[in-house]
Amino acid sequence: MVKNKRNQILEAASRSFSLFGYKGTTIDQVAKMADVGKGTVYTAFENKEDLFHAVLQRVIDELKAVFAEAIKEDQDGFENITSALDELHTFKEKHQLVAKLADEVRVLGSESANKALQQVEYAMIDLVKQLLIKAERNGKIHCPNPQATAFLLYKSYLSLVTEFEENYAPLEKEELIDIFKLHFMHGITKDEA
Repeated sequence: MVKNKRNQILEAASRSFSLFGYKGTTIDQVAKMADVGKGTVYTAFENKEDLFHAVLQRVIDELKAVFAEAIKEDQDGFENITSALDELHTFKEKHQLVAKLADEVRVLGSESANKALQQVEYAMIDLVKQLLIKAERNGKIHCPNPQATAFLLYKSYLSLVTEFEENYAPLEKEELIDIFKLHFMHGITKDEA
C-alpha cells in the first residue's frame, strides 16, 4: 500500500475519532472521509482498534514534539519542568481527540477511550520522568524515585489547573510556578551549600 494512502486514512481516522469518539467512529466513515474503499482501510489496518492505536501513536508522537520544544537548555531543571507541564496541559486541553475521548469516558464510560487516555497520560508522565532523570544526572536535583515524583508532579499540576479552578479563582502561571517551587522543588533541588 502506498504510504500516502495510509496517511490519508490516518488523517481521516483522526478527524473521525475527534468528531465522533471511539464508539461513534466506524470503518465506513473513515473510508468515506479518506475517499478510499472500505477494503483499502482493511488492507492498511487489521480493524478499528488497530487503526485507533495508530492514530493514538501519532498523538503521542505529537505530544513528545511539544514537550521537546518546551525544554530549553538555558533554563534550570525546575523551569523546564514547569514549562513542560504547562505545555502538556495546553496540549491535552486543545487536542480535539484527547478532549473527545475525555468526554466519551465521562458520558459513556467507554473502556476503549479510557485506555487511550491512560496511554496519553502515561506518555506525559514518562516525559516528565525522563526530564527528572536528566536533571538528576546533571546534578540539578536529587530524585531517588523519578517515576513516583513524575506522577506526583503531573497529577498535582493537573489538579491545580483543573479541579482547583472549579472552586477557586484561577491561578496565574507565575503563582502556579511559585506554589511548585515552594512545595515541590525545594524538596528535590540539590543544596548549593
